[in-house]
Order: sequence, then structure tokens, then C-alpha cells
Amino acid sequence: MAEEITGNTKKVYDAMVAIGARGEEKAKNMEDIVRGAKIQKGAVANSINELVKKKLVKKESGRKNREILHT
Repeated sequence: MAEEITGNTKKVYDAMVAIGARGEEKAKNMEDIVRGAKIQKGAVANSINELVKKKLVKKESGRKNREILHT
């Protein structure tokens, strides 16, 4: 699953795992992910979009800038 991703996208995915963004109750916002990944917000946003397309991350509806891992 995570083996399919590289570069900044892998950094973002790994950061989300490390900060515990698993499931709706533990959703993390964009700023938390930026701090965890240690890359710029635009790169994080692009990486999250790629992860959503690959169905590795789910964006929670109704809450701006909230992303959760799709487990």
C-alpha cells in the first residue's frame, strides 16, 4: 500500500502515521501534518490530494482542512 508512494507524498503519509491521524476521532488538520512532515504547506496539500486519489487518505467532509488516514 504505502510502498506505491515516494518523495514528499511518502513523507506526508509517514508523518500522518507518526502523529496518529488514524480514524475520524483522531483526524489531524493541515498545520499538524505540515509540522509533522516538515515540508511546505503547498507540497503537503498536493501530496494529500495524491493520497486521496490512491485511497490511502480520506478527507473528512464538512470540516475544512481535516484529513484522516483511510485504514
